[in-house]
Amino acid sequence: MKNIFLGLLISFSCQFNVFAQSTTENIILYSYHNHPPFVTAKGSGLTYDLADKLNILAEGKYHFQVKIVPRSRLNYFINDWINGKCPNSQCDNNWMVSWVNPKWGFIRGERDNYLWYPLFKDSNVIVSSSDSDFDYTGPDSLKGLVLAGMRGHRYVGIDDLVASGDITRIDGNRERDNLLKVLKKRVTATLLPDSTMKYLLNNDPKISEQASQFKVSATKHQLYTRYMMLPEGRSDILKLLKSVPAAHLISTAN
Repeated sequence: MKNIFLGLLISFSCQFNVFAQSTTENIILYSYHNHPPFVTAKGSGLTYDLADKLNILAEGKYHFQVKIVPRSRLNYFINDWINGKCPNSQCDNNWMVSWVNPKWGFIRGERDNYLWYPLFKDSNVIVSSSDSDFDYTGPDSLKGLVLAGMRGHRYVGIDDLVASGDITRIDGNRERDNLLKVLKKRVTATLLPDSTMKYLLNNDPKISEQASQFKVSATKHQLYTRYMMLPEGRSDILKLLKSVPAAHLISTAN
């Protein structure tokens, strides 16, 4: 009888654990920003910090898993949402996208079918050599010069001048590499997020030791707010996200 009771207890315990696990909803935290401060090393950076914080606050109800993908791949995953075909019964809604903005090509349908939560304000800055006479005052000030950009990124007001041949654009894969091109005088300037520039100046030995050789133009290329983008109908996730202290995001980003 004792063995039978023990067997039933073990069986019940296993079934309970399986049930408990099945009640946890997996949420994919997408990001195509694979540079600091969002990704600083394998498995670390602001995106991973955010997922960890959300997992603590979720208390087992949700499990947030970071997935870093190229923008083109992200567009493929949520294509129906982008084209306004969602939400419907065929659309997955167990995802969110971090550090993006409503103006960055996620809305092609007739209406905005997402929930947006502001994370922090950021900007694109133009960085040149401190011993250069160049000072960025707008896209036209780059005419006749060479700009280091990020492969696959679009730059408002600059792309048209690149297409017309007024600006020469050399693309790279890492913001840090583009900054080194500035130091080596291979390009006149580079464009990168202010949050990335601040992180590299404060945390990257190679960049920080040569901080005095960089000039960040007072005129920004763009000012914007980075948001978390969620599928329409996920007010439950939005409520959880709102419980993450804003100070945590801002301090980490800077």
